[in-house]
Amino acid sequence: MERVLDDLGIEHVGSRGEEVQGFCPGHLMRTGKEDRNPSWYINSETGAHICFSCQFKGSLPFLIAFTKELRLDDGMYDLDSAKGWLSKGGELLDAFERAVKPKEVLEELVYISEASLAAFVIPPDFALKARGLTVAAAEKHQLLWSALKQTWIIPIRDPESGALLGWQEKGFTGRYFRNYPNGIKKSTALYGLDKYQGGDMIVVESPLDVVRLDSVGIIGGVSTFGSIVSDTQLSLITKNSDRIVFAMDADEAGLNSSLRLLEMTKNLNFEAWFFDYSETEMKDVGGMSRDEVIHGIESSKHSVRYLLWGEGVSSN
Repeated sequence: MERVLDDLGIEHVGSRGEEVQGFCPGHLMRTGKEDRNPSWYINSETGAHICFSCQFKGSLPFLIAFTKELRLDDGMYDLDSAKGWLSKGGELLDAFERAVKPKEVLEELVYISEASLAAFVIPPDFALKARGLTVAAAEKHQLLWSALKQTWIIPIRDPESGALLGWQEKGFTGRYFRNYPNGIKKSTALYGLDKYQGGDMIVVESPLDVVRLDSVGIIGGVSTFGSIVSDTQLSLITKNSDRIVFAMDADEAGLNSSLRLLEMTKNLNFEAWFFDYSETEMKDVGGMSRDEVIHGIESSKHSVRYLLWGEGVSSN
């Protein structure tokens, strides 16, 4: 594979197992700039490749056709000619054909390491101010920013080892979400758990709300990456917390989640408190002031009281 890359004029810097790392050949076309920080990888067995910075990706025949400008009359890349060029290497084409069945769709190469985050930057001031976040809180929780897409980048880590599993990409405006890599099991992680040091564990839906809480001096926030709390996440919460305060969003999905969690407190016999939204029109803690959050925590309902309160019976 390294010989093929040399013949294609693609500079590579090293390898790890079956993956060869190099400078992205599609970077200039996609971003307007040459790749200065090698974040492109190609699998030496299958030929699948991806750039974690600009998302240039595809198969080995596509890479050859792209680099050699092999095109059909209709402008499409000529993959057959690319395979013909590859056949000059003989053994590599044979290996490629064995590894990838004809017409089989290549799976996206997934290679996650701490270096993958190097493609992102510290969030700009305008984005932080728009969400009421401080630089210190963003750095503490490793909140990053994609300058190319103008999106938040939220690392997802293994709760036991701290290893990077991938990240969630969230739009600055609108409701754009993308989890990378596809199929990442974010339901096994809790954003902010590694920073929890005891006291109230405030469980929220959005990771950005964890950073917001820290920005106003309220520590102990963790996020479930959405309204659904998985069994694994619930186990992490109950195992690691001194006191649980569920602050799911005050919308239909959040209310349904709170009701499910309330049922779990009875079935699994654990204590929890539920955030009090009664004195605010905000739908989540991310839009609240410090005083509003503190009031919601201090007035939170214990699971037994919440059950009675939810049924319209006096909590006293």
